[in-house]
Amino acid sequence: MPLLTPSYNDALRIDDLGLWLDPHGDKDFAFVSHAHADHFARHQRIICSERTAALVAARYDTDPKSLVAKPYHEPWELDGHTLELLPAGHIFGSAMLHVTRHSDGATLLYTGDFKVRESRTAETPTLKHADTLIMETTFALPKYVFPPTEEVEAEILKFVRSTLSDGETPILLGYSLGKAQEVIALLHSVGIPTILQKNVAEMTAACTAAGCEGLPEPNRYTGGPIPEGHVYIAPPHVVRAKATRDLKNKRMAMLSGWALDSSSIFRYRTDAVLCLSDHADYPGLLEAVETVQPQQVLTLHGFAREFATELRSRGIEAWSVFGNDQMELEISNGEKASESEEEDHPQSEFGGFSELCDAIAATSGRLDKIDLVANFLTSASEETLPIVAQWLTGKPFPRLADVAPLNIGGAAIRQAVITASGTTPARYKEISNAQADASRTTRIVLAMGDYTARAWTVQEVQDLLLELSETKGSLAKNERLVAALKDFHPRDAGTLVRLLTGDLRIGLKEALVEDGIAKAFQVPAEAVRRANTLTGDLGHVAQLARNGRLNEARMLAHVPVKPMLASPEENEDGIWNRLGRESGKVWLEDKYDGIRAQIHWADGKASLYSRDLRSLDSEFPEIVQGICKLKEDVIFDGEIIAYAEGKKLTFFDLQKRLGRKTEQGDLFFGAAVPVRFVVFDLLWLDGKGLLDSKLSLRRKKLQKLKLPENFELITLEEANSTEEMFELFQKSRKRGNEGLIAKDPDSAYTPGRRGKQWLKLKKIGATLDCVVIKAQQGHGKRAEVLSDYTFALKDERTGELTTLGKAYSGLTDVEIEELTEHFKSTTISKARRVHDVEPTVVLEIAFDSIQPSKRYDSGLSLRFPRIKAIRKDKTPEEIDT
Repeated sequence: MPLLTPSYNDALRIDDLGLWLDPHGDKDFAFVSHAHADHFARHQRIICSERTAALVAARYDTDPKSLVAKPYHEPWELDGHTLELLPAGHIFGSAMLHVTRHSDGATLLYTGDFKVRESRTAETPTLKHADTLIMETTFALPKYVFPPTEEVEAEILKFVRSTLSDGETPILLGYSLGKAQEVIALLHSVGIPTILQKNVAEMTAACTAAGCEGLPEPNRYTGGPIPEGHVYIAPPHVVRAKATRDLKNKRMAMLSGWALDSSSIFRYRTDAVLCLSDHADYPGLLEAVETVQPQQVLTLHGFAREFATELRSRGIEAWSVFGNDQMELEISNGEKASESEEEDHPQSEFGGFSELCDAIAATSGRLDKIDLVANFLTSASEETLPIVAQWLTGKPFPRLADVAPLNIGGAAIRQAVITASGTTPARYKEISNAQADASRTTRIVLAMGDYTARAWTVQEVQDLLLELSETKGSLAKNERLVAALKDFHPRDAGTLVRLLTGDLRIGLKEALVEDGIAKAFQVPAEAVRRANTLTGDLGHVAQLARNGRLNEARMLAHVPVKPMLASPEENEDGIWNRLGRESGKVWLEDKYDGIRAQIHWADGKASLYSRDLRSLDSEFPEIVQGICKLKEDVIFDGEIIAYAEGKKLTFFDLQKRLGRKTEQGDLFFGAAVPVRFVVFDLLWLDGKGLLDSKLSLRRKKLQKLKLPENFELITLEEANSTEEMFELFQKSRKRGNEGLIAKDPDSAYTPGRRGKQWLKLKKIGATLDCVVIKAQQGHGKRAEVLSDYTFALKDERTGELTTLGKAYSGLTDVEIEELTEHFKSTTISKARRVHDVEPTVVLEIAFDSIQPSKRYDSGLSLRFPRIKAIRKDKTPEEIDT
């Protein structure tokens, strides 16, 4: 008799019924096993249990007409098949699907997520014979044997009671639907009160309304201290939330089956990990197979290949749905190594650097990160110290090193990892989508293949990076990288990729590395920062610090420094009170709407740099050529502006020059837009640095210089009152400038600092009320949240939404986490990292100006958009047009 076997194309599908099984993307007809977000999508027609229907209606605002809600144990007929839902025991309302084909009696059981143990809130699981068993295998290794339920519950109560007796607040972390209700019911049964995070409270109320018993009336947490004697129940992501970090005298425990992993307490960053799971453990999976007595087993999720191999050794035909090695993708931060991967990690210099990166990534406290960096640098040899100190910035080479760029992008890394591991592009894409991080993806994919895992020294890896930078041609680079990757342990290969991408993504900013150097060698942090600013080489700075020679750091020509910044001031009174009250006057300059730049002319060479220290030589060659006519060697700070026919043009005109490598025009713009350099500070003159000199002295020296033709000295004006300042501000605005910069004549030049000696007075930023239509997964520490938002306004002619920008700054971590929950529940469709969402959230977007743009369908874009507020008081119908 032929078996009833589904097809697989990104998801399982019973072709005779046209029925998809827990697909991720929107489908016309699908079975949804339970109400967790990773199993739900907005399909046109959904088969699910009655209780799951109630939950998805509450959680995702689902159209009731799309739900085909069925009770357990009541078969029904569909297109020549009998279908029946059975309790899965995973969470409240979860169901398995049993199918019988009328033509030959072939049967199939799809478990979805399930467990075989009874629990307090989920229905008692029921397994039924089937010829084909499709089962999830999340914990399908022999080491995953969960303690008896009563022992698990006793451990939870022990943790809670001991925490309360110590006068602290217990925080239990579990998914808002499932484990949260399980532990709430446990605590309620022994009279311990709970207070619930917003999502947990909502899901608890929804479960009670759908018929779940044993749950108290949800007591929702609204902020502030946790009431004495209460247990705070929250989802796992709350461990990183600022509101949680701010709670005093707390003790946190994660509820997870992964508690059996020895590294889980470090991975989850909690005080304890308690083994409460809503999945079947290894014995439970074997029990399910024994009960169903299938002719064939198809394994799905988790350790699918490993479990299929085990079943075949027992004489049962079993295969992974994917047909290849399927590794766990979503444990905590998504990083799961095989057992052998941890065991065979070689002890080496570079391996030690990898372990440092992992330790820093697993540490949330700023001071703890600094301690880790300091301890590592203290033990580094004289030869490796400059290399590893530089690596900790994420960049393999100093910013001014005479080294060719690596030019190895994401596509090249992806192809090299695929080739080195022998995996398929589809498999790589699947893992990459789940990880949203090239390093973690590399580590997981390479662990699936063969590798030699030899020990690498720090110098050998640096030599490899130099070799890759010098290798010409993408094919030759790829071949060298593939050969190297096969020689790395997966963990170290992941670290190598971090260096190749120029971003470690471990929550380590350059300032923390500077602090680590200061602590390691007992020197002032400010001295380290200044030396780094002047030399542009943190590795060299670390050597100077170790040897007590930081005072030797000097400003050098062709080594750009970060520009000094001005702090914003709302009005003239604020500027006068700070800079003008004692002297009776304020020194003012126009704030140009151009490109901040720094130009160096020394030793017969000119170099032009942007505010982020990127070379602009090829984009503005006439500026570079113009400075060569100057007799003195100088470093100027200033602004590049568009300038033609005796007047300053707009920033929009200037944008046409960005990214262009020559002066010629093009078909659309005609001749290249002319530019000039407005000089407003002198940082270095004829070999002598002037950073510590007063601004008034630097200005006098500037005035003595005869500037080249396409250079001009910024006009200096003085205001003797706030009224005069206001008049000058209005005149500056009429000239097309952004406003004014007020400067203290006695101020030194402090690179990269935003102090109160320079103040900027701009127009109050205009704002628009926009609606979010797309939410995109972030990067680095925001890789697990939706933090980048595409926004739209209403076209008043058609009434349709039209986009004009994207914003990602301005919100707190807590606000981003709350929006992430909302956007996941209102996702219409998803493509890789981008969610198309229902237009329900209104944001007030501040911006500097509006300009033409081909990027957005409105034909416009906002310059420097930032989120000012979430307008919960406004509906999408009230947005601007």
